[in-house]
Amino acid sequence: MQHRAILWIAVICMVLGWGTGKAQRESNSTMVAVNIAESIAVVAWPDGFLDLDRGIMPGEEVVSPLLTIGVKANSLWGIEISCDLPDGRMKEYDQELGAYVPDGSLVTHPMEWSAASSSGPWEPLSVAPSSIVANQTPTGDSGEEVKFYLRFVADYGDRPLPPGLDYRIVVQYTAGLNF
Repeated sequence: MQHRAILWIAVICMVLGWGTGKAQRESNSTMVAVNIAESIAVVAWPDGFLDLDRGIMPGEEVVSPLLTIGVKANSLWGIEISCDLPDGRMKEYDQELGAYVPDGSLVTHPMEWSAASSSGPWEPLSVAPSSIVANQTPTGDSGEEVKFYLRFVADYGDRPLPPGLDYRIVVQYTAGLNF
């Protein structure tokens, strides 16, 4: 019987919350911080190979189709254009070897670019980068497209090349922050 009394007292104390203690409400908080890194992502580049024309006549010009570079950036950004050959002049290229011909012929006029329209104004390509666009504001997640054209003007000083050879140049694009 003594065990039953102790058991009943324990049950009553548990039901009543062990005496006269008050129920309390507690809370806490966490401060969350983050810092976003400057970032640029190129979501579209022009095709890796562009064959402008086969059989262009001296005195004629050939203009590329509209070329586009798609960018997303959260800081000021820009795009530069340059090439791999001095003075932006295309050089004789051996298609079978996949390389420029040593001491190969160069065309008379440089490859040119324009961000304004397919009718210019035109800027010559160079190994030194030129800005297609600079100090552009952040794009947000929707991004922005930068559009431009390339142009070549043939000359009577440009000699025809036999099959397996053509004139080529590598056009380089650099997208970056804060330029």
